[in-house]
Amino acid sequence: MENPGMVDSDGFAFRNAMSEIGGSDSIAFRNAMSEMGSSGSGQVGREDMFKYRMKITFVDQYGMQEAGIDGGGVFKEFLTSLVREAFDPNMGLFTTTAQHNIYPNPESMQTDSEARQLVLDKYKFLGAVIGKALYEGVLVDAPFAQFFLGCCVGQLPEFNDLPTLDEDLYNGLVALKNYAVTQPGDEDEIYKVFGLDFTLTVRLRDGQRKTVLLVPQGDQIKVTAQNRLQYLDLIAQYKLDKQIAAPVRAFVAGLHTVIPETWMRLLFASPLELSRLLCGDSGTIDVRDWQRNTMYEGAFHAQGRMHPMVREFWDIVETELTEPQRQRLCRFATSCERPPLLGFAELNPRFCISGNNADDADSRLPSASTCVNLLKLPVYSSRQIMRDKLVTAIESNAGFDLS
Repeated sequence: MENPGMVDSDGFAFRNAMSEIGGSDSIAFRNAMSEMGSSGSGQVGREDMFKYRMKITFVDQYGMQEAGIDGGGVFKEFLTSLVREAFDPNMGLFTTTAQHNIYPNPESMQTDSEARQLVLDKYKFLGAVIGKALYEGVLVDAPFAQFFLGCCVGQLPEFNDLPTLDEDLYNGLVALKNYAVTQPGDEDEIYKVFGLDFTLTVRLRDGQRKTVLLVPQGDQIKVTAQNRLQYLDLIAQYKLDKQIAAPVRAFVAGLHTVIPETWMRLLFASPLELSRLLCGDSGTIDVRDWQRNTMYEGAFHAQGRMHPMVREFWDIVETELTEPQRQRLCRFATSCERPPLLGFAELNPRFCISGNNADDADSRLPSASTCVNLLKLPVYSSRQIMRDKLVTAIESNAGFDLS
């Protein structure tokens, strides 16, 4: 299942979406969004597109449709692939914090009005994609910054949210806030130590730097002991809100086309709750819970978890793999490195391991069908071979073409 081909939902058509969204050309991205929100019968417009059930047909590199009926798993594969491609920082729409969390890229906005609107349409489209993932209960691998998720649940960012964007900047501002004045009569002591005024230097799309006035004539106002709290709030307001206000509004507007604003406020009391429901539990993977909620097919069907190779598999996962490797295994088999919020029992479809008794099993790597949460495990001749092949497969960050 390499190339998504068509979305069909009562007249909707979406062809070659991922190849267009994944490309660098903005016109191709716009064409993909246009098809996603269009209706062949003219009955439903873009605003309603994501509220309908979608059926996906994958095509191979030769343009041939793959056999099978989308019972939900193929749609999940399409949605997770779409998120993985579109939220890649290399696309330019999102950038990362030092903690590798993503948020709208301040440098994505164009000066030309038509190009600017196209960028905002992309953000609105992706907001609707995330809304669809929430609505359908599909976990996505999109580690959003907490301050950005706060905007999605209707919370205004404040100074204490700054560490989720730039911890170094926050620490520097806290040092300014807590600086003990040694000469109370000297109003310029803070300025002499820190050399700050009410301006901020930002980088533009072309690499040039621009000085932003935080207040009118801010370049003529020194930061002093009396106004430093105002300065801190203005810096936080600009970094967390003003510089990305337009992309955030567009993204949230797209999100609300699927899940109304009132629902978002009722469902999520904090950004962390939204993150856990959208991306899964960020804690360590509970291998015992994973094992309890696994089905077995193929060569493992008869004996299930008592099959010698299955028992060796789970022992390797629990005792020999590191936590990052367990996360990569989870992503390899389910497309998301985190389990659902309430554990693997909530994974839909249920996680399954299928055994393959091929004669050349020792030369094969495990593979996966992430659309149905299926791990395809050859029946190896030894534990060591299984461990080596498993680690090779999950470290290769691939899956469908490995077996």
